[in-house]
Amino acid sequence: MLNRLQEIIGDDVEMYGAMTRLLFLDPKRITTPLEEAVSQATSFESAGNKIRAELWYRIAGGIALYRGDADSVRKFFEKASMISGDSRPEYKTVASRSQDAVSIARKYYENL
Repeated sequence: MLNRLQEIIGDDVEMYGAMTRLLFLDPKRITTPLEEAVSQATSFESAGNKIRAELWYRIAGGIALYRGDADSVRKFFEKASMISGDSRPEYKTVASRSQDAVSIARKYYENL
C-alpha cells in the first residue's frame, strides 16, 4: 500500500527520498518565522558554526516549502548543501528541482 507522499510523487525515487527527509509532518507546529530562521542561519554561518547554520537553512527551506516559495526553497537548500557538502544529497535534489518540490508540498499539505 502506498503512502500519501508516494501517491503524489509516483516512481521518482530521488525526489521521494528527499521529500521524506525535508517536509514538515505538521507545519502548523513550526512557530519560528522564516525571517528568524534565516537570521539564525546567517549568524551561525558568519560565526563559523556550520552545523547550526546548516540546520537553520534546512528549517528555512522547510518553511519555504510549506509557503510554496520555490525561489526561497532553492536558495536555502543550496546554502544548506554548500555547507553540508555531499553528506545530504536531498538538499541538492530539492534545490535543483525547487518548482517540483513546491508542487509536491502543496499537494501534500492541502488536506492537512
